[in-house]
Amino acid sequence: MWRWKDIEEKRERHLSRFRNFLVFDIETVPDEEMLFTVRDEKEIEKFHNEEFLKEPFHRIVAVSLMTIKDKEITQFFSVSSEDETALLNTFWESFKKAHTFVNTKENKKAIRSFPVLISINGKDFDIPVIKARLLKHINNIEDRKFISIFLDSFDRYENDYPNYTYRYSSYHIDIPVDFFGRKMSLKNLCYLSSIPVKQEGDGKDVKNYFKNGDLEKISRYCLEDVKATAKLFAYINDLFSVPELINFPTVEGMIDSIQGEIRVI
Repeated sequence: MWRWKDIEEKRERHLSRFRNFLVFDIETVPDEEMLFTVRDEKEIEKFHNEEFLKEPFHRIVAVSLMTIKDKEITQFFSVSSEDETALLNTFWESFKKAHTFVNTKENKKAIRSFPVLISINGKDFDIPVIKARLLKHINNIEDRKFISIFLDSFDRYENDYPNYTYRYSSYHIDIPVDFFGRKMSLKNLCYLSSIPVKQEGDGKDVKNYFKNGDLEKISRYCLEDVKATAKLFAYINDLFSVPELINFPTVEGMIDSIQGEIRVI
């Protein structure tokens, strides 16, 4: 038998360890050099028809990240660049900073809290793209230690260590998949939740922005998506979860008022 008190206690034991969050999004364009070097005819045909390509053929041109620790936003920025290596280093450096560290008795650093990733369709697109594109740039990635932590799978059921690669990991909340069971667009979910979201442009426009050298516009576009994603998660959390147990800001609080930093490198 499950009393409401039992459910609340179970939730508290489960949720109390989640204190850090990393909300993220990437923007990509087709890697035309790879397409016509590999000569994957099916992907080339999709490219000419302006259809969606498989993950390895996506070149990352922007990354946006919001880090939250104990309901405080510690960083919120978006960076765009023609240098994909720099963007990958930015993502993994932010992943590292999203952890909370403590000093041991031996005066060495230890991890106290691991971040929970929050995304829109990130399990099926953003993360596979990030990991695939690492293969091209791995020799220039500055710190691989936290990539290895991300790839660890020895604690399959996450008794005390994250398993980010596990489809149902508690350390990656993909809002459409984990809350609604299938892919959905950020724009549609925000409309249903009465959350303002950009009405002009979509992912297909990024290709033209990039060709025109308008990297700042791509960076701003990506930043807006991350802010909307954070507000959507806060809204869903307030409605269906136990906000006092999840250390995430409210929609009306810091998320709504914060202005992120736009970078072009």
